[in-house]
Amino acid sequence: MPTPPRAAPVAAPNDNRTTVVGTVPAVALTLVEALWKPEGGQGPALNVWAMTSSDSLPVVPSPLIRMARGRTLQLRLTNTLRDTIDVHGLRATREANDVVVLLPGESRTISVTYGRSGQFLYWGGRHGQSFDDRGWEEGQLTGAIVVDDPQQPRGGDRVFVVTESFKFEEVAGRREVVSQLAVNGLSWPHTEPLRYAMGDSVHWRWLNGATIPHPMHLHGFYYRVSAMTTLAAETRTPPARQPLVVTQYLPPGNTMQMAFLPTEPGNWVFHCHFAQHVNGVSTADTVYRDAERRMAYTLEGRHMSGLVMGLTVTSPEPTPERAATRHLRLFMDKKSTPFTHGGEGVAFALADSTGAVAQNGFRVPAPVLLLKRGERVAITLVNRLPQATSVHWHGLEIESYPDGVPHVSGRDGKLLHPIPAGDSLTVNFAPPRSGTFMYHSHFSEASQMNGGMYGAILVLDDPARYSPATDHLFVIGGGGIPAVPLGTASPWGLVNGRTSPPPVSMKVGERHRFRFASIHPDWEVRVTLGTLTQAMAWTPVAKDGAELPAVLRTPVPATWMGGPGETADFEVTPSRPGDYLLQVRTESSGWSIVIPVTVKAVGPR
Repeated sequence: MPTPPRAAPVAAPNDNRTTVVGTVPAVALTLVEALWKPEGGQGPALNVWAMTSSDSLPVVPSPLIRMARGRTLQLRLTNTLRDTIDVHGLRATREANDVVVLLPGESRTISVTYGRSGQFLYWGGRHGQSFDDRGWEEGQLTGAIVVDDPQQPRGGDRVFVVTESFKFEEVAGRREVVSQLAVNGLSWPHTEPLRYAMGDSVHWRWLNGATIPHPMHLHGFYYRVSAMTTLAAETRTPPARQPLVVTQYLPPGNTMQMAFLPTEPGNWVFHCHFAQHVNGVSTADTVYRDAERRMAYTLEGRHMSGLVMGLTVTSPEPTPERAATRHLRLFMDKKSTPFTHGGEGVAFALADSTGAVAQNGFRVPAPVLLLKRGERVAITLVNRLPQATSVHWHGLEIESYPDGVPHVSGRDGKLLHPIPAGDSLTVNFAPPRSGTFMYHSHFSEASQMNGGMYGAILVLDDPARYSPATDHLFVIGGGGIPAVPLGTASPWGLVNGRTSPPPVSMKVGERHRFRFASIHPDWEVRVTLGTLTQAMAWTPVAKDGAELPAVLRTPVPATWMGGPGETADFEVTPSRPGDYLLQVRTESSGWSIVIPVTVKAVGPR
C-alpha cells in the first residue's frame, strides 16, 4: 500500500522577537510547503511556502536573522519544494550576485559577513522571478535581517515584517483580487496587541515584504523616520533633517526605522491608508470578504482587516472632562447631486446658524473646518445615511475617544462605536498645533471615503486672518462609490470636488501658500507646478500639519508625491509672469487633473 502524502505543517506566526543566530554563528534554513492561518487558529488555512530554522516548525514571516556588524554567519539552505527557488538578500549587499539558486531537493551552504548595520529584507521566489512578480505561495518566503552597530547599545526596538499572498479569481463572472496581508504573520484583528506607557520611547523597524506600497499612518502621535532602505540602497536621515510625520509612504521592498513618544493614553492604531489594504479585500475570510463585496458592514461586526496594528497607551491618570468653547454640527447624508459620471455619493454638510443644513448642501469635498489652535470645539455628528459611519480627525493630536476608530478608540472600557443610521454622536477636542489636516469616514472607507466623505481641517493661530486669495487648498480625493470588483482601484479622482477646478491667479513677487491634502483611498498622486517641460520652484514648509525643520525649508523643484493620508504645504513666490499648470495625476493608468495657474506681472506704481 502506498504511503499517504504527508500533511503540510502549520506555520506559526513569527513575532520577530527571537533570532535564529545563537552562540554558534551557523543557521540552517529549510524551504517547505506549509499551512498558514493569518486569521488566527480558527481561521482559514492557506497553502503557502515558508521557511523553518533547524528542526523547528515553519514560521511566517521567515526567521529573523539578527547579529552584530562585522560578524560572519554560516547559512545552510535546503529546498524541499518542487520548484527551483531563488533566495535573495541573504548577503544584504543588494548586488546582482546576491542570490542563491536552489534546485528541488538541493542544499547549499554560504558564508556571509555583514559589514553594515541596518535592516534588510531577504526573500524567495521561483527561479527568475522578480520581487514584484511574486504571488500566492511565494509571498510568505520573506524575512528580516537586522545588523546591529556594536558601538550602539541595542534598545528595545521591535521588528515588523509585512507580507502578502495574492491571486486572481473569477467570482460571478468578475475578476477579483484575493489577497491576504499580514504583519508578522497575522492579520487584524489578530495582529499582536502592543502596550506602552505614556512617555515611553518607542522604536520600530518596518520591512515591506509585499509587492505593493503602503502609506503607513499612525493615529494620535507624530513619528520620525531615521532610515529608509530600498532593495538597492539605504538612506539614513540625521536628526536635524527628520520631519514629524503621521503618514510615511513605504514602497514595495523598502524598510524604515521609526520612533515616537506616546503622549496621550488610550487605544490607537497604526495602519496602511489604502482602503483595500485594511478591508475585506485583504483577507481570506470569506464572510468578511462578502460583507465588503456587498458594502454591508454591521454595527458590531468587523470593519477592518489586513495591515493594521493596535496599541494601547496606559496612564494612571484619568482623562479629564473638558468643556468646549465652540460648537459645530456636521451632517452626513447622500450627496446633493450626482457626480458628473452619474454615480451617487455620500457627503458632509455643516449646519447654519439655525442648526439646519447650510444652503450649499451636501457636497464633495466636505466643508473646510477652520479651527483655532488650542480652542476646544465640540462637533455633533448627525448620521442621515442609511448605514452606520464614523469620523476620524486625521493627523490631530487629540484624546483617544474622539479619534474615530469604531470599537477601538477610547480607554478603560469606554470605547467609541459606529454612529448608527439616524443617530448622532458628539465629540470634543482641542487641536494643539496649527497646520493642514483632514477628516474622513473611518467605516467602510472603500465606499464612504471614495464616495465623498472627506474634507480638510485648517488649524490656524487666527482663523480670521485666513485669506484664500493667497492661501490655496487642494483636497485630492475620490469621486464616487465605485461599482468595481474587489481589489480594483476606483477609476475616479477629484481635486476640490472637480475634474476641472477653477484657475489660480498669482502675481510676480507675491508669496502664496499651496496646501495639498491627499485622501484618495486607492491612489498615490504626483503633483507638479510649472510648464509642460519645466517645474517652477517652491519651498516646502510643512508635512502632515507639522512645520518642517529649518534645514528642509529651502527652494526645490515644484513636484510632490503623496500617498493617501498625507498633507504637504509649500510656499510659492513666482519670479516671472506667464501661464502655468498645476497637474495632479496618478502613478498608474488612472486619472489626471490640470489646474491653470496664471502669474501676472506687477504693474507700475
